[in-house]
Amino acid sequence: MTNEIIITYVYHSCYTVEIGDYFIIFDYYKGILNIPDDKKVIFISSHGHDDHYTSDILNVPNMEDKTYILSTDIGKLHTNENVIYIKDEKLSMDMLKSLYSSDNVHFVAPNKTYHVNIANGKVLNIKTFSSTDQGISILLFVEGISIFHAGDLNYWAWPDNDEATDKEEYDLYMAEIDKIKREYIDIAFVPVDPRLEENYYKGADIFAEECRPQVLFPLHFGDHPEITQKFYKAYRYESTSIRPIFESNQKTVIEIESR
Repeated sequence: MTNEIIITYVYHSCYTVEIGDYFIIFDYYKGILNIPDDKKVIFISSHGHDDHYTSDILNVPNMEDKTYILSTDIGKLHTNENVIYIKDEKLSMDMLKSLYSSDNVHFVAPNKTYHVNIANGKVLNIKTFSSTDQGISILLFVEGISIFHAGDLNYWAWPDNDEATDKEEYDLYMAEIDKIKREYIDIAFVPVDPRLEENYYKGADIFAEECRPQVLFPLHFGDHPEITQKFYKAYRYESTSIRPIFESNQKTVIEIESR
């Protein structure tokens, strides 16, 4: 069966994926979210850095009808005088803890397999991997389609790294790649970060060559979508189609055969 999948770039590392009955939101922290009323909504947060996660997602309307897949580091709550501010409202710590312990909020650790019950009675199958920074990277299996989001998993080849540090960063990244490439990946979201300067492409290039997803969307580029266009123009892969980003809330429709 061929699936029509609508992928929307929101901002930075946040994409939404609309497939079948599901609307999946990865690493939201700001931007415009158009959440449909007729889909099973799944929020996924790869880690607690403030450019990947906001507690606003726990205060959306009908929160109890949504599913949350959160990295375990997010469960370590950071507070100011025992109060956390969500938008213009105050939530007491007791109330926040009750949200975090709800049946629809699931904390996931690196290098695990999970089977999460969704409100429609279906089960969401998940594999997690580690990060080269914080939290997890994650592989979902939805409607016969596999979707990978890297979070902060990347080859962090900072220009000022010395040789030993750069080798350590490379080895850490390749250790995860060696695990991930055993999986078949249809759609991947992977960092292409302009702060790495001339090394911006290295992690995504390795991922495309080794893991061979059908489609790769860049992430982690903030206000600089032009870096994704540069990557698209400079690199071609036999098995992977690169999709450049031009603006926030850019929609891409792709068709993939389910397995």
